[in-house]
Amino acid sequence: MRERKTGKCCEGFTLVEAVLLVVLIAVAIPPLLRLFGHSILGSVDAELRTKAVFYAQEKLEQILNDKNVAGGYAVVVTPGRYPADSPEQGFQRFVTIDTTGKVYNGVRYARVVVTVRHPNVPDVSLETWLTNY
Repeated sequence: MRERKTGKCCEGFTLVEAVLLVVLIAVAIPPLLRLFGHSILGSVDAELRTKAVFYAQEKLEQILNDKNVAGGYAVVVTPGRYPADSPEQGFQRFVTIDTTGKVYNGVRYARVVVTVRHPNVPDVSLETWLTNY
């Protein structure tokens, strides 16, 4: 008897391999898409936080400039000088200047806090101290 050749071809996929590939892709893709979505949301939050820090620093620099150029310590600590404002839609900026009982060795000083709020990120607060010197 002669041995018969099977004639198997080595190209292509079997049905089992194709089904396994589809199952593997179906299991792997959803977590990757979820991860991608979270990374996009994280980048938006980072941009908003960066803007909030910028707006707080901008107001602090304005206050320091007012002290140095516009008339000194007395002008800066005037009540109502820096009302709450909105530098951009969605952002709110508040300035708190506390001078209550702030005297050290005869030098008056004030604690200045600028807080920026946005509904999608935690509040950002920057603080500095000004002296009547």
